[in-house]
Amino acid sequence: MAVIIEQFKRFYQVFDPKALHEMDAIYTDDVEFRDPIHQVNGRAQLRAYMEHMAGNLDSCRFFYLEEQISGNTAFVKWNMHFTHPKLAGGKELTVRGMSEVRFDDRIYYQEDFYDMGAMVYEHVPVFGRVVQWLRHRLAA
Repeated sequence: MAVIIEQFKRFYQVFDPKALHEMDAIYTDDVEFRDPIHQVNGRAQLRAYMEHMAGNLDSCRFFYLEEQISGNTAFVKWNMHFTHPKLAGGKELTVRGMSEVRFDDRIYYQEDFYDMGAMVYEHVPVFGRVVQWLRHRLAA
């Protein structure tokens, strides 16, 4: 099992904006990061993105479901539990996702996959009802 993947999982297990300095030991200077919202290049941009995201959350923690590591690539499946004051009345939300991570001694590529509807859109007044209606219609 890759040591860097264990560091990665510990870093996000209870996401703490005060611990962002630990990113230096986990990510390369030129890391490429992608998720459904953004694409950033470089650890400085990734840190700024994480600071912004953390500033909007009341809490965030990850529960890891499984992982597959082959060579210098890992796939980590997770549930993210978070609270945001403007979503779902501040109640805890859970979103399932997966991270593809490529690494040597540190991570040089990370892409997170998750459902933006489940994370945000379904919990915004009016818009959330439309998204839920669309999901129901498409499933019928």
